[in-house]
Amino acid sequence: MHTKRIIPCLDVKDGKVVKGVNFVGLKEVGDPVELAYEYYRQGADELVFLDITATHEARDTISELCEQVAAKIFIPFTVGGGIRTIDDIKRILRSGADKVSLNSAAIRNPELISEGAKIFGSQCIVVAIDAKQRETKDGWNVVINGGRIDTGIDVLEWVKKIQELGAGEILLTSMDQDGRKQGFDLPLLSAVNQISDIPVIASGGCGSLAHFYEVFAENAADAALAASLFHYGELSVGEVKDYLTYRGIPVRKKTMPQDLSALFSQLDFAKQNGLIPTIVQDHESKEVLMLAYSNKESLQITWKKGLACYYSRSRNELWLKGETSGHYQAIHEIRLDCDRDTLLFSVTQTTAACHTDAYSCFYQLLYQQGDQ
Repeated sequence: MHTKRIIPCLDVKDGKVVKGVNFVGLKEVGDPVELAYEYYRQGADELVFLDITATHEARDTISELCEQVAAKIFIPFTVGGGIRTIDDIKRILRSGADKVSLNSAAIRNPELISEGAKIFGSQCIVVAIDAKQRETKDGWNVVINGGRIDTGIDVLEWVKKIQELGAGEILLTSMDQDGRKQGFDLPLLSAVNQISDIPVIASGGCGSLAHFYEVFAENAADAALAASLFHYGELSVGEVKDYLTYRGIPVRKKTMPQDLSALFSQLDFAKQNGLIPTIVQDHESKEVLMLAYSNKESLQITWKKGLACYYSRSRNELWLKGETSGHYQAIHEIRLDCDRDTLLFSVTQTTAACHTDAYSCFYQLLYQQGDQ
């Protein structure tokens, strides 16, 4: 089982985080930047911000919010709401977000998915699907406008289409369960996950530790999103991860210090002209994937993003692994060798590590015991 992610969701209206049921009866619950930092501190893997103001004036506000959040937290975050054009996507990504979430705009203009994936990479394009069970109980339709408009589009058919168009991830919300704290919609999630080749984030209905466990134990999702549980302090991200670890569900337990001076003081940068050889290993299989080089700048970016960044000796520039290919490396552990001049990154590799599309750069066998 792959490592599962825990993602707090922050619905933002007029610069404040709000929460209601099916986007109705909204109550203000806090400042988005402060809450983002708190969830980062608790160990969240990612964050999702959904701007539900939906006005032209809100566009500048959400861009400013992205800049403030990016300066404060060092994990990936996604922004959705009011994103209707390629320029909107560009604006949000340039403001500091790692991904954008497309919902009703993708329904009205599916080519926005393919255009966005082509320009920015599939890893930046999340398609949010709000699903509601049909009255006939024989499946689910895609709904928009907070569930008030039924598009008549079958959810499973839409999932197939967005994958063909180049979506990199699905944020799947059950409007039947949203805000009710009665558990994730496992039949819906399982049906989608069975036909999806891209990660699925479960959303809508989480109300207890057991609900997090159930969605992962049933292999119904790759990540679980919750809002009010975290906003009102009923659970912390750390408590969820401790519980999942106890129940045998793999999660990333990352504690990154704010001050890198302690790490830098242990590294001998002088031996390699400021570069530290970095061995990269698959966290689960322990297979060696590649050899790269880190410097102080690349390590700072690795710390901030939770994604491997290196220094390219051939190009003489920093290199965020996967930035152009989508083959990211999520950091689990960083280890230092006994001579203090080599690092070991333990990572989750997205598809291939090698530029040849091989999973490992070490695919050429030169010698094996028993060879003559």
